[in-house]
Amino acid sequence: MDIKTHVLKALGFLLFACFLSCASNHINPLNTIEQNIFSSEWSAAIAVIESDQAQRSLYPRRNSLLFHLDRGVVRHYAGFWRDSINDLLEAEKFIEAAFTRSITQEIGTFIANDNTRDYPGEDYEDIYINVFNALNFYHLNNLEGALVEIRRVNEKLRDLSVKYERARQRIVRSNSELDSPEYNIEAVRFSNSALARYLGVLFYRAIGNYDSARVDMEGLYNAYRLAPEVYNHALPSSLENELSIPENMARLNIIGFTGLSPRKEEFNTFIPLPLEPPNHRTRLALPRLADRTSAINRVEVIINNEHSSPASDAERFNLDLLENIDNVVKETFKANYSLIVLKSTARTIAKSVAAAGVSAAVRNSDDEEELDEGDREERERRERERNNNDLLGAIISIASRVVVDLSEQADIRMARFLPGAAYVGGINLEPGVYSVTVNYYGNNGLVASERQHNIRIREGNLNLVEFICLR
Repeated sequence: MDIKTHVLKALGFLLFACFLSCASNHINPLNTIEQNIFSSEWSAAIAVIESDQAQRSLYPRRNSLLFHLDRGVVRHYAGFWRDSINDLLEAEKFIEAAFTRSITQEIGTFIANDNTRDYPGEDYEDIYINVFNALNFYHLNNLEGALVEIRRVNEKLRDLSVKYERARQRIVRSNSELDSPEYNIEAVRFSNSALARYLGVLFYRAIGNYDSARVDMEGLYNAYRLAPEVYNHALPSSLENELSIPENMARLNIIGFTGLSPRKEEFNTFIPLPLEPPNHRTRLALPRLADRTSAINRVEVIINNEHSSPASDAERFNLDLLENIDNVVKETFKANYSLIVLKSTARTIAKSVAAAGVSAAVRNSDDEEELDEGDREERERRERERNNNDLLGAIISIASRVVVDLSEQADIRMARFLPGAAYVGGINLEPGVYSVTVNYYGNNGLVASERQHNIRIREGNLNLVEFICLR
């Protein structure tokens, strides 16, 4: 097999890697969906998610998990509880199936990049699937179904600490093998969700299981105590009264979701290589989190008894931040970041070495057979061939460098429409029918307001009202 055949095969391989990675790089309708969400136009957002354009750009087959997760969360916001349950259960199945991901897909991540495989989901996404499904089941008056989801969350959270410790040990070994101490090894401190624990307290209290409610309350306090980087704010003031409702009184609980959690974006960095130019350095395309700062920093609640209390006697208080979902996303993201860097580094170095090898093979493809001194024509022919090979080698070197760089794309897939924060509050009231108004404030005053009428507050029941403003 001659050198040109080797060159063509090598270039074909590199072009195939570029095709695999670039196939997912489309203009997408994400901004349109976000604008609908900011305006609480939930049905319009769902319609865009389901559109052909979104299916091609945001949700190709390998992103099926994200389609169901994104649509399931937005369907929850819209109050389509059963549809949301179906989507979120489907998303959970895709996450479970990721553990048996095909070897062929994994090989593709080493040839091109991680975008070539089915999206496997992030740890926090797996957790919030069950959190939102718990709320879905509650809204369908299925407390047992809600508690099943909360138990699933707690099981997954128990597994996280083991998973993260194993990942940390793998990073230690990889750093040692690659002699790369510059990669930070950070302990991940998110293995408990205050939001899930809070819902557990409410649901267990509702069925009269105060022992389990106290266990979840203790778990909630432990979440704050053991993960101060995630829970870097005060405990909600209403927690101390959740398990001590006075006789003949009813408890109203309110949960409010605000903002949108961070999104991933790509950034580039370059590392030097001991190779000839242009392969003397290579580009790493890595993901990072970009904040989507919410316009809301205070949530006020106003409660009126619609049948007896005048407006002047309205109860008024602020909801307290329970879980900063932004912090949860950042904490779980860093668990995998060092492994992403190590894998990307190894992959791009391998492709750069292969590209440099192809160029060198072309340049060194001269016929080494000795010639007689009088064979001038053959010497001239070989000189021309050597010059041609040098030129071809330079062209191939530059072309392969471009292909290698284009084939490196960060995997920036993630759930895009989870809220950024969860606020909660609770108050003891006389049983009756109430209206609840929630005002959302930012630095420049009122951002939005929402009101629900005819909320019947019953003694001995769980009276949980949910509000959403994702601006």
